[in-house]
Amino acid sequence: MIETLSESVRAFSEQIGESTGNTNNYIGSRQLAPKHEYLAKVLKHFSNVDAYWLVTGEGKPFKEEAGDLQTQTNVSGKKNAVNIAGGKATQNNYSITDCEKERDTYRAERDLARQEAQSLREQLALKDALIAAKDEMLVLLRGGYNRPN
Repeated sequence: MIETLSESVRAFSEQIGESTGNTNNYIGSRQLAPKHEYLAKVLKHFSNVDAYWLVTGEGKPFKEEAGDLQTQTNVSGKKNAVNIAGGKATQNNYSITDCEKERDTYRAERDLARQEAQSLREQLALKDALIAAKDEMLVLLRGGYNRPN
């Protein structure tokens, strides 16, 4: 699964927000059973991974292709996603509140990214000010010793 989804164990771990050491504990020679928080992160970041397979190891690691996915909204406000790929129909129900929660999560992530970008801009401005002060100090020191360099 990791080879299919990522370039390396490290890249996979970074994608789900876990340390490489944790991932190696689960897939390496130690073969520890992953905690449910870890499995939830995998399923959250890789929606095509089959949860049953991830927990039990039985079946196929990936869900059927969603190329024939059809979505409808019923009267109660729930979205019905029906996958008819391969002649086998499966149905998932997504409520509007689920979509709103996901939207709020993305907004929070966006706001954090904006804050981080602003912090980086401030750090760059500080760096530029420090470089200017250093250059000014060098000019003053060179002038005091009458050195051209």
